[in-house]
Amino acid sequence: MPRRLRPRSVTVTALAAAGLLSAANGALTGVGSAAPAPAAPPEKAATASVSVTCPFADPLGSRKLTVETSATLPTQAKTGTSATIGRYSAQFSLPRDVALSLLPAGATTGSLQGAVQLALTVHQGERSDQIPVPLTVAPTPLPETGDVTLTATGAVPEIAINTVGAVTFDVTAPKLALAAVPAPGATATPAPEAAPAQPIACTLDPDQQTTLGTVLVLPTAKPGAEQKAALGAKAALDDEPPPPNEYTVPLGLITIMTKSTVARLGATVTADPAFLLNAFFTVDIDTAASRVSGAAIFKPATTSFLGFGFVPVTATVEFLPLDYKNSKMIEVGGGLFTGDDGFTYLRTELKVMGKLSGAKINGVPLDVGPDCVTSEPVSLEITGPYDPFTTGHVRTDPEKGFYLPPFRGCGADGQDLTPLLSGMSTGWGNQAFIDTYNLNGCTEPDHTNCPPDTLPPIPGSAAAAKKAAAKPR
Repeated sequence: MPRRLRPRSVTVTALAAAGLLSAANGALTGVGSAAPAPAAPPEKAATASVSVTCPFADPLGSRKLTVETSATLPTQAKTGTSATIGRYSAQFSLPRDVALSLLPAGATTGSLQGAVQLALTVHQGERSDQIPVPLTVAPTPLPETGDVTLTATGAVPEIAINTVGAVTFDVTAPKLALAAVPAPGATATPAPEAAPAQPIACTLDPDQQTTLGTVLVLPTAKPGAEQKAALGAKAALDDEPPPPNEYTVPLGLITIMTKSTVARLGATVTADPAFLLNAFFTVDIDTAASRVSGAAIFKPATTSFLGFGFVPVTATVEFLPLDYKNSKMIEVGGGLFTGDDGFTYLRTELKVMGKLSGAKINGVPLDVGPDCVTSEPVSLEITGPYDPFTTGHVRTDPEKGFYLPPFRGCGADGQDLTPLLSGMSTGWGNQAFIDTYNLNGCTEPDHTNCPPDTLPPIPGSAAAAKKAAAKPR
């Protein structure tokens, strides 16, 4: 029997961004060092809101500002190609007295312009570097009353990334260099009293999330890698196959939200959040094939339905592993692939046993026994958009669904309830939905401060309503 090989952990190599580290010191990332991608990958919107403190000159003193940064990030990148961050902007509200102090002495109207330096910190593994991003504030008139909202825009240098894994971008505190727009006919240079002597270096307030977004970097398959594997020399019977050239990284804490529908019952089974444990993301460096793996325990869920269309029934439903008498841990995972739209998808098949307990008919307990389970495994073929470092939304085929087998072992005290329960529920057309939310890139003690795209939407929130509308279930 061939020995099973465990994925080898590969230490994340040095990361460098925007040419800040040279090839001489082992950098694998730079600007302009890789050929551009043959086609632009799909983009995703990214935002970050941070609180900063800016030390304006006396008598103004230090002020707190909220800086809203927005950009578009590629959903994924390939090694050896450049990633582009687009539509980069930072918006903040400048207090009115601060804005007036930048105008010529005694002026109560005017416009402001200037520059904002807002660097991006690039993280991969334990390595990080900063990309300086110069932004420009176009002439903006002060309103008649209240604060003035300034928007700074600019271009982020292209980033060529040659290291597999998740690359996270965090915003930093800005440096502000603002001044009054000269009046028509005035000299091009503002009066000394109308411009700051030097940029105002703001600082990030503590205990807040600064992540703008994460990009999944996958390897580019080496030419002929699969062919070499197929046409390689025949090994002796006792020879071990060479270990795969793999990159493996733990995925941290992943929340799993599950929902199933049973067509014949008209029932919806929504389980409490579960967690994916011992989760790993593994990539074959040579072939670019990637997969995720882990294990989960799904909590029992109680649902209500009308048996045969008119009998009020409640029951507890539980999904268990095939070896359910000895374990409740379900091994989950699957392969990743890139769809025609350029997004990353997960394809997997889960085999679980369905168990019923705690049944009540019209409020009267019905003893279904301790081992009322499906007579064969429930096979769930699942696919959908998936990013192992942020979120996933996978489901069974919308048309086919999955087959719920008949039950067995249902009943107690000589009463066989198996035909009743099987007759009510067995059949095709059932659906399963699985949403995942990865907290891997967030180090906040309070998980609610993690980036929005890693957290499940709060029930009843606008985000939850938008998600439901965008993906009907």
